[in-house]
Parts: sequence; structure tokens; C-alpha cells
Amino acid sequence: MSAVDVYLADLRAAIPGPSWTRRDLLREAGGHLEDATEAYATAGYSTMEAETLALRDFGSVDEVAPGFRDTVAIGAARRTAILLVLVMIPQTVLWDGRIDLGASAGAAAPDGGLFHVLDTLIGYVGTAGTIGAVIALVATAIGQRWLPIGARTARLTAAWSLATALAIPVIGFTMLTLTGGLTVMLAMSAIAFMAIPFALVAVSAQRTLAAC
Repeated sequence: MSAVDVYLADLRAAIPGPSWTRRDLLREAGGHLEDATEAYATAGYSTMEAETLALRDFGSVDEVAPGFRDTVAIGAARRTAILLVLVMIPQTVLWDGRIDLGASAGAAAPDGGLFHVLDTLIGYVGTAGTIGAVIALVATAIGQRWLPIGARTARLTAAWSLATALAIPVIGFTMLTLTGGLTVMLAMSAIAFMAIPFALVAVSAQRTLAAC
């Protein structure tokens, strides 16, 4: 292996997170080092000397890795925020639209008590989750132009998304269970439109936390 190959392998090991984001960054780093090595070789240096000079200019793994880690974490957080926004969109259909689990469950719900508390709570959680996801999406996208967005923002985005992805299914299934009238159709609808999508959000959020 060349010195550049060893360097890129060490850099890859120093950057946690989703492989697709790391792959793009490492490809860019490899291209930059290759161009720099060729430039030094054209100037008359040997291949080994050219690689050494290119690596010196690029910076050590310890110097470069923190910036790369932040980039990977922000990219993962942005994907998580996008996914949460997309998952939240059909929830209005699930609870208030054609499927209307809220009305279906509410028809068999006991008067007052825990069910109605949860019915109110899921509305607030859903609204807060959506607003938080949109804010995180803006911050991790165009917000980087004006704000010092880094790993802390990525962790907050992941934690918010994970909390939302856990809270809504728990509240929703608890409401359906409290009615005592949970049918196969309702259960399948809840799994397809709520449990599985939010599970994907939770997985994405966990990957983002791993990248931080």
C-alpha cells in the first residue's frame, strides 16, 4: 500500500457514521491527495517524496478527522430530519383523514380519563415533532451558512427525532388498546403507517448518534 492508501485507511477508521457519507468524503480526500501527489511528481520529486509532501499539506489524521466527523454527523442528521418530516406527513391522514384511527378508536373509547389525555398529548407531540424536524432540516441545510452547525446540532436532531419516533407509536398503540375495539384492519393500518415508518426514523437517528 502507498502512503496515501495507508492515510486514507486511517482516516476512514477515525470517522464513524453512515458508510455512504464517509465514502463521498474519502473519495474527495483521495482525489485531492492524488492531484497534489501528481503535481509534486511533475515538479521533479520521487513518488514517495511527492506523497509525503501531499500528505503534509493535507494535514494529519488527527487534524483532519474532527472536521470530517462533523460533516458526516451533519449529513446524517439532515437525512434523519428529512425522514422524520416525510413520516409525519401521513400522520394527519392516519388520525384525522381517510383512515382516521382517532375517530375509529374514539368511538369505542371510555369517556374522559387516560384516553382523552393521550388523544390530546399525541397532537402536541406530533406538532412539536414536526416543527422540530423542520427546524433541524433548515439548520443542517442552509443554516450552515450563518450558524456554527456541528456535532452538537446533529446530536440534538437525532435525540429529538428518536424521542418523537418512540413517543408517537407508544401513545398511538396505547390509545387503540384502551378502546378494547382494536381490529385487524386498525392494527395493520397502525403498523404500516405508524410503527414501521417511525422505526426507520429511530434507526436513522441511532446512526446519526453513532456518527457524533
